[in-house]
Amino acid sequence: MNRFKKLIISSAILGLVATTSHSHYEVLGGEFEIIGGIQSQYISKGVDENSDRPAYSLAAKFERSLGVVDFYIGYSTITATGDDYNREDARFLGITKKINSITAEVGLSETLKKGNRKNNNNNDVDFIYKLTFEPEKAPYSVGLVYTVNDTGGSKTDTKGIKDKNYKEINASYDFKFLTASASYGEQQNDRNIKTFAVSKSFMDTDFTLSYINADRKHTESALNKNRDYIVFSLSREF
Repeated sequence: MNRFKKLIISSAILGLVATTSHSHYEVLGGEFEIIGGIQSQYISKGVDENSDRPAYSLAAKFERSLGVVDFYIGYSTITATGDDYNREDARFLGITKKINSITAEVGLSETLKKGNRKNNNNNDVDFIYKLTFEPEKAPYSVGLVYTVNDTGGSKTDTKGIKDKNYKEINASYDFKFLTASASYGEQQNDRNIKTFAVSKSFMDTDFTLSYINADRKHTESALNKNRDYIVFSLSREF
């Protein structure tokens, strides 16, 4: 199936989902939300994780202010394919703190690629650090991301240095009728990823069209070749 047909099918499916009412739930002094999504491909840091097929995701997240910082915890699942696994689950938690125009975030995420055999399950644990500069009432933002992988998963090893760390710089600008964003990321010792995207919210649904360019650094990269992707995604809070 060509990419254009996949985009049409994904749009049609989410058209049914988008008729569901939009709501947040107040729980334990905080806010609970459920987010559903569809994307024409599941691309994670430049790597196709679902064999060039549409992916479907569902996530639940709880947020609460603790006074000094804000706390969040959540769980997500998305369609993924690999060596006898058919989805990717993730559990995550973290804290955020906003000081004037700068928001700092420290998070922990565990990703589990769950297969049909117990001995095939594998996990990755990531420590995530973010800084975002977004002046009040300004139409733009600039962010930095640094991720340290702690355990497990499939890792390449080049000259004794494992590709554990990921770093990214990103920026966005709200043009009112749509939001444009760009980012440059580097998976240590493995690949570089450039992303350009435009997004629009309509009827409580977020629509995003992204161009992703991923270049591998060596032949042992998680990429089997340099790749370019065009990804169309939709998400909605329920």
